[in-house]
Amino acid sequence: MPSSNSQQIDLGAGEVRDLRRVFDHLACHVERTNLAKTLQARTDRYQRLQNFVENPSAASPVQNSEGQDISKYQAPNELKLLHEEIQDLKMVQKRIRDDPNKKISIRDLDAALKSLKMVCTKKELEYMIWEVDENLDQCVDWHEFQLMFYRNTTDQTGLEPFELFNIVQFMTYDEDFKGHITEDDTMSTLFARHGRENLEAQMTKLFGDQLKSAGGEGILTLDQYLKAVSVRQVKSKDIEYT
Repeated sequence: MPSSNSQQIDLGAGEVRDLRRVFDHLACHVERTNLAKTLQARTDRYQRLQNFVENPSAASPVQNSEGQDISKYQAPNELKLLHEEIQDLKMVQKRIRDDPNKKISIRDLDAALKSLKMVCTKKELEYMIWEVDENLDQCVDWHEFQLMFYRNTTDQTGLEPFELFNIVQFMTYDEDFKGHITEDDTMSTLFARHGRENLEAQMTKLFGDQLKSAGGEGILTLDQYLKAVSVRQVKSKDIEYT
């Protein structure tokens, strides 16, 4: 794909904030998830060992790497080593979080989507990355991420690739990445994008018979959302986006 670093990206402050939250969730997702699990395990072990040191007779014993119980005399040194390891892990977390060059890889996208109960083939994941990968490094950086979103929300042809955009738009609605969205989650964005006069039509288009006013629960899963927004009509102007 041709380079477009010079293309102007004009997004509102709220859009940038929501996009940043989603990008930070997706970028380095696998590494951050594994790191968080390791940190949690070390923190739990530290707490159990500290409880043992404070009250050896009441707390459950803690084993070393060889499966042997750690004595109350060995515990202080073990606590010191664990504390140092926990601090090192937190520093790695901060380095990843603050890295201005972090990117979304195919593995990151795959793992994040699986957490939302969406399973894609390798080919599908590769295509989602490829359609927005301006520099052909098989990843999506922050500039490409914003550009993808901007191109879709301003597209007047219906020809802009939208596979990744639709997923990202859902995730901007789903603030806690819980895998479903409600009518309230989407209303402010749809109002800002389409105006008060078109809000009801857009809500109906998106939620269909899931609308509370239609007797539904007012909730959409990612799969339901993608089915609602995956069809676009190619035309010269006035294309509608949800």
